[in-house]
Amino acid sequence: MKVIPAIDVKGGKCVQLVGGKPGTERVQIDDVLGVAKRWQSDGAEIIHVIDLDSALGIGSNERLIETITAALSVPVQVGGGVRTFEQVQRLFDIGCERVIVGTRAIQDRTFLEQVANEYPDGIVVALDSIADEIMIRGWQEGSGRRLLEAAKDFEPFPIFGFLYTNVEVEGKLQGIDPMPVQALVNATSKPVIVSGGITGLGDLDKLQRMGAHSAVVGMAIYTGMIDFKKAVRVFR
Repeated sequence: MKVIPAIDVKGGKCVQLVGGKPGTERVQIDDVLGVAKRWQSDGAEIIHVIDLDSALGIGSNERLIETITAALSVPVQVGGGVRTFEQVQRLFDIGCERVIVGTRAIQDRTFLEQVANEYPDGIVVALDSIADEIMIRGWQEGSGRRLLEAAKDFEPFPIFGFLYTNVEVEGKLQGIDPMPVQALVNATSKPVIVSGGITGLGDLDKLQRMGAHSAVVGMAIYTGMIDFKKAVRVFR
């Protein structure tokens, strides 16, 4: 199982929010590129970058993302507010390895089919949920769609896999909720990337035993609760 460091970008800074809510920043670092280089030097096999401004519809950090992809030797997967074919195309053009789509994919199956066929094995579908309902628009709205129903609906497309985030535990450093993770892993043959609530090596061990493809860690590596270099070594 891969352990993937998260770089959430807001206002040109690396931040970590509690439950994805603006104004709850517990981490703010100005040197985003320096953070990316640090995780690469600590053994990251891929870097996970989310443009929070784009997800919330208040701006874009695309130029900074381009700088990051150009400066690193490891691949980068990027998401946050990716809602048009042109955005997907641009992110691949600037060197991103995988592009994460959420809101538009959940609401527009034809869009997902189009980008998946154009970039086979390059698209990751974000399934961000609260109590089994998939959230959209930067986790600000409910979609009315259920987690497993959506996963089964998208299974036939040539996507890389799913990014599952449990919004209820995101950023709270209280551990994962294993039940929805296991249900999703059992429901799909696609790789499942898990984020939200990962607090210690014990959580990572649980995810590995449940069959998760990889785990995205954020708050825990920025607050020192997980030694990222050690986690990469243990779970590689």
